[in-house]
Amino acid sequence: MTASAFRRGFTLVELLVVVGLMASLLGLLVTGLRPNGSTQIRQLSQNLSSAILAARTRSIGTESGYAIVLEPGGGVPDIASNSIFFAGVPPFITGTTGTSGMPPVTLSVTSTTVTLFPLNADVLDLASGYKVRFQRSSSPILPPSPWFAFAPAAGGSGTVSFRGTQSQTSANTVWPVGSGSNPLQFAVARRPVKSDSTAESTKFAAIDLRYSGVGNTIAGDYGTLHGKGSIAIVFDQDGGFDSVMTAGTSLMPLVPSAPLYLLIASVPDIEQNRSLQSESSRWLAIAPATGRVTVATTVVVSGTTEGDIMAARANARQGAAGGAR
Repeated sequence: MTASAFRRGFTLVELLVVVGLMASLLGLLVTGLRPNGSTQIRQLSQNLSSAILAARTRSIGTESGYAIVLEPGGGVPDIASNSIFFAGVPPFITGTTGTSGMPPVTLSVTSTTVTLFPLNADVLDLASGYKVRFQRSSSPILPPSPWFAFAPAAGGSGTVSFRGTQSQTSANTVWPVGSGSNPLQFAVARRPVKSDSTAESTKFAAIDLRYSGVGNTIAGDYGTLHGKGSIAIVFDQDGGFDSVMTAGTSLMPLVPSAPLYLLIASVPDIEQNRSLQSESSRWLAIAPATGRVTVATTVVVSGTTEGDIMAARANARQGAAGGAR
């Protein structure tokens, strides 16, 4: 029998080479599939953009609007959020006012106490109200008044006041006038109610609430979202960005006149307070009024001052000004 009649086996060296190649390929595959900060930052940016678009779509044609809610957590309680929920906005509470308080005795004041008598809800439901508008019963064809701030109290009463965020003053805002025989009709808008989650939470990326906020300053109630609890972003019946508010009643909702900026970063960067120093961080900006979304790379800065935060938002600010999505 000749040597060619025997099947040639693999040598030890050849086996080791094949095993080494397979191990290398497996390592590359596992590395590509393994979740990491950069890929999950992009994933969270996409999830959040999609949730905003879905909320805007749901809000269109719905008088009270629709919202999303950002819940603090993400492994870094109070500092970060990576849980996004849809939130329905209950229908307006409607009814008539009492015979006193509206209009106030002194028309130059900026707040007054009124009693409201709901027709489509219980008096206790007024506790979730945050703004109110009025209309004369005898003139239903006339447009309603502008929205006023509303701070509910016990027994159906509440404080109605001018909204500073809307630049309402006694010089440009007039109290609606009713009478005992012809009371005013009212509509009270209520805070959103969280429902289902929009997507599975990411493990390695979250929104850094310390550097997220409205406008070009970290001052004011919503200049930073850190320490505010659950944050609701509300869209109106036209799909526009209506307001940002907390789930509680300690802060009045804000109608933004500047973009809302959300800084999306890796959880390790958030934990070590280096979100602004990481080139993998991303900004998501929601333009005021239109609600259009822009996602932009961060501008890497060296510190964490207000000036650093504003500088880091430069790309997002430019994108939001352009109105691109």
